[in-house]
Amino acid sequence: MQQNKIIDFIQPDAQDWEKLERISEIDMQGFGEDGISTFNLSQFARGGSVFCLTLNGLIIAEAVVLRNFRDNGAEIFGFAVAKEYFNQGYGTRLLQHLKEVAKEAGIEYFELTMNPDRPVLHRLYIQKAGFYKKAELTQHPHKHEPRWLLRYDL
Repeated sequence: MQQNKIIDFIQPDAQDWEKLERISEIDMQGFGEDGISTFNLSQFARGGSVFCLTLNGLIIAEAVVLRNFRDNGAEIFGFAVAKEYFNQGYGTRLLQHLKEVAKEAGIEYFELTMNPDRPVLHRLYIQKAGFYKKAELTQHPHKHEPRWLLRYDL
């Protein structure tokens, strides 16, 4: 018997430590030492910057979106899908949700940085979500990995 998949999008409360811990775990899977701590996620959640995709009530993907002060753009500061849910379309769905929310909020573009040596990121951001390479950045200061700045115009 096939289980129904109930997908939802939530923004966690700044004091919901259980959800914030789950989000931090997913972020650490994606970014290691650069992952966002539970405490910092609480601060971002307080400002409405944390977005999650849930599957049957379990958070499986997360994003932190920071709105610019200088213009009508936003930075996708953190974006990660739990490893056991890779390559199943959940990242694409969360990005689509972010685009819809951003349009409603008057955001005109997204920017994010990525390691161009990771094929899964090329597929997600460039091939599926429509981001384009805006610039090559200097290498990550600790990981010594290349970085690209990507942009998506809404």
